[in-house]
Amino acid sequence: MTAPVGRREANKQATRAALAAAAKRLFAERGFEQTTVRDIARAAAVTERTFYRYFDGKEGLLAEEYLSWLNRLQDAIVARPAAEAPLVAVQRAMMTVARQAAAEQGPAPVWVFSEGPPMRTLRRFEPRPLLRLEASIAAAILTRMRTGRAAAEPEAAPAGADEEFRTKVLGRVVIAALRSALIKYRELRAAGADGPHAVEQLLDQAFAIIRAEASAGDQPEDNGGSS
Repeated sequence: MTAPVGRREANKQATRAALAAAAKRLFAERGFEQTTVRDIARAAAVTERTFYRYFDGKEGLLAEEYLSWLNRLQDAIVARPAAEAPLVAVQRAMMTVARQAAAEQGPAPVWVFSEGPPMRTLRRFEPRPLLRLEASIAAAILTRMRTGRAAAEPEAAPAGADEEFRTKVLGRVVIAALRSALIKYRELRAAGADGPHAVEQLLDQAFAIIRAEASAGDQPEDNGGSS
């Protein structure tokens, strides 16, 4: 006698979630290269054969983790209050998603973007992942802009080329901030300095630098003290 479809699907989802959680924990503890499919399956209390029913190797699992993080980040950006400036909304959305990942007892999703074996593997499954992240952030910012404009002016015209260009620029700025934070994080780790919130702090610093430089551009021009 077969189990009801609903229960069978629930069991599949539970198995997939257990495998993903085990992989995230082992990747964080041992590193991507040192973790095998057998390790992941054993930690999730299933067989290797069962693992391959759900994922195309640990590389496929990595790509799925990346896409899941991407979707969560995009949703979090769109959900930020309309009154927030775009870069503020993106930064706070990133922090929210990172805290959610930490609460799930797995590593923060930042490890996906670290240079080395994980990133090289991800590129084989998801060509140019940072460009996809950039486009996803730009699309989320554009959605926020359109939603806010529609709420304020129901008859407003759709976004034009200038607005779309603006969102693409902002998306690239965010990637620059993220990459800068990760590079600095790797440098600190290589020097022996580490901490559970190092990446979050460095990302906050990177965004603060961007805001400070933008504000500096609004200052009156110095005429050399002439009267």
